[in-house]
Amino acid sequence: MRVTARAHPNVALVKYWGKRDSALNLPATGSLSVTLSGLFTETTVEAHAGGDEVVIADPQGGAARSEEIERARRFLDRVRALAKDERGLRVSSRSNFPRAAGLASSASGFAALAV
Repeated sequence: MRVTARAHPNVALVKYWGKRDSALNLPATGSLSVTLSGLFTETTVEAHAGGDEVVIADPQGGAARSEEIERARRFLDRVRALAKDERGLRVSSRSNFPRAAGLASSASGFAALAV
């Protein structure tokens, strides 16, 4: 099994305030945003016998922070629990724009991973 998805970042025009459920990161209210269609994150997920492997490529050549990798692993654990499937997964994610630049790279990254 191998699946690739692409998602685009967005910029909030009206941002939600507060969280209804901080554990699930659910907002208390809605928001309004614009999709930046020229930018994207592309993520490939495939079964991996050796446990989870998460690679997040940076267009500037920098390494992903351990917190980014850990967040992706927690997401995979949650999906596995819901699916009742314990197989390991290899995740490879890359964006055509820099992380931590105010362009919602984590939103597009997790959108591509969730699809």
